[in-house]
Amino acid sequence: MLALTEDLAKRWLRERGLPVPRGAVAASPDEAVRIAADMPGGAVVKALIPTGRRGKAGAVRLTANAEECRAAVAAMLGTSVLGHAVQRVYIEERIAIRDEFYLSLSLNGPRPEIVITRSGGIDVEDVMRTQPERLVSAAIDPLCGLAVGQANELLQRAGFDAALGASLAALLVALYEAFCAADALLLEINPLAVTDSGSLMLVGAMMGVDQQALFRHAEWADAGVAVTLSRNPREYSVDVANREFSGGECQYVELEGEIGLLVGGGGAGLYQHDVMLELGGLPANHCVTPPTGTDNRKLKAVLAAILDNPRLKGLLVGFNFAQMARTDIRVSTLMELLQEKRIDTAQLPIVIRLFGAGEQASRAMVAGHPNIHYVPRGTTLKEAVRLIVELTAGARANALT
Repeated sequence: MLALTEDLAKRWLRERGLPVPRGAVAASPDEAVRIAADMPGGAVVKALIPTGRRGKAGAVRLTANAEECRAAVAAMLGTSVLGHAVQRVYIEERIAIRDEFYLSLSLNGPRPEIVITRSGGIDVEDVMRTQPERLVSAAIDPLCGLAVGQANELLQRAGFDAALGASLAALLVALYEAFCAADALLLEINPLAVTDSGSLMLVGAMMGVDQQALFRHAEWADAGVAVTLSRNPREYSVDVANREFSGGECQYVELEGEIGLLVGGGGAGLYQHDVMLELGGLPANHCVTPPTGTDNRKLKAVLAAILDNPRLKGLLVGFNFAQMARTDIRVSTLMELLQEKRIDTAQLPIVIRLFGAGEQASRAMVAGHPNIHYVPRGTTLKEAVRLIVELTAGARANALT
């Protein structure tokens, strides 16, 4: 899932005629003050990062005048909030809120789901945890969509005032249509506000979209929104590769361990991660690599990130039987990077469990290289994990003597 920053999510909603506060992006205090000058009721300064929970993290600040706006932006830019570097802020008009609700649309299974509660705002997560009965949800038939009647029934179950019924039900239907048009996997509106004048306003919006559908939404990829990039340069490089190169998805998330995992993702990757922990090893990363044909650029980006991790003390290349990719492409990419980075494999134990097309050539590539262990066929995933855990522990012990 690609998380959109709030400016892009709200632009998408605004273009569909939905009620969104006026706002614009600023990269400096001076720019922010110029934007806020057109907001006589005051401005809200929001860290422009692709995540929720910003309010509790101090990354949403209400300002009443230019001096307060300038100070809030200056204090926010250059900081890290919830693991994201704040390089830009979103300056938005302040809305006089009489009441606030929470709404989400998500796609986690075969049917979209809508969730709504009268308890919106920054404490909504506490409500979800301690009072889940206040959340009302319903599955949406993807063939029929969200009808006004279903929206009304949902609002009645949630205890909404009948006076809001017609306008709020129509808004829910329009939001669902915007959700589908965006190829979204998640849309959270928090708060969905009733203003002092009685109108509805989408004050907070967060949207995550399907990365595989970006060919229909070039404006998001071209805007660099995929670069919601971590300050970790290795994670950053894989995010960029995932955005720029075609093919299946690649991911790299760095952990606190010392054994790198080059896996395909999915069940086998998670299984090896869990087995490593069970056997006393500490994974250095989680990753996803796509089936690799002649274009190995995404694979190379992930593997380079793994090898560049300064904590790396061992590497496991662990896959089930390769049916959609040649083993020799994966192994040749590994050997190419080891040479480029001048990594002495005598100091870095590597275990390879990779069977399938091109396997004979793969084994020939690593033959004679010290400390690279290409396990024989019949070796289980657990046995391969056990071997790299033992080899890494041995290498660590030798380094201490």
